[in-house]
Formats: sequence, structure tokens, C-alpha cells
Amino acid sequence: MFGIGLPDLLFIGLLFLLLVKPADWPMVAKRVARAAVALRRMFLPVLEELRGVRETLMTDATLSSVGAPLSAPSDWSPLPQSHQKGGEPTILPVPEG
Repeated sequence: MFGIGLPDLLFIGLLFLLLVKPADWPMVAKRVARAAVALRRMFLPVLEELRGVRETLMTDATLSSVGAPLSAPSDWSPLPQSHQKGGEPTILPVPEG
């Protein structure tokens, strides 16, 4: 999530505990929750538009493949090949003579 890991969240929580008085914690929690809800409401139309574009692209791709569903080639392997990594083959031919 935005490059923030568990150690970063723990550090933020520790700073919160040190800088905010315990009496103010409910007020801070309400403000953070309201800000999160406001951000979600602002970005909801954008996310719905992106979902619509994705669905349109997927339906166009399946229709353009002559009625056949999209599938991986039969010789496809999830393991990277040496030429895909940009390196040399693992076994080099031995020069003759």
C-alpha cells in the first residue's frame, strides 16, 4: 500500500502515541475516519470509470479473437527463459578446432 510497510506503520503509531495526548485520541480518530471516507467518495467515480474501461477492453479483446476465448499458448511456461532475462544462454556451444 503506497510503499508503506509494517515497520513504517509501527513508527507512525509510536509517533502518534508520543505526540497526541490520550484525551485527544477519539477526536483524532474521528478526523482520520472522516478524511478516509471523504477520500473514498472522491475517488469512487474514478475507480468506477476505470472498471468500466477495463471491462470494455476485455470484451473487445474476447470478441476480436474470432469467437475463441483467450488462453495461454500450449508451450507457455511461467518460468523465465534465459533470453527473457536478457542474459546469455546457460550452456554455451564449445568452439570446434
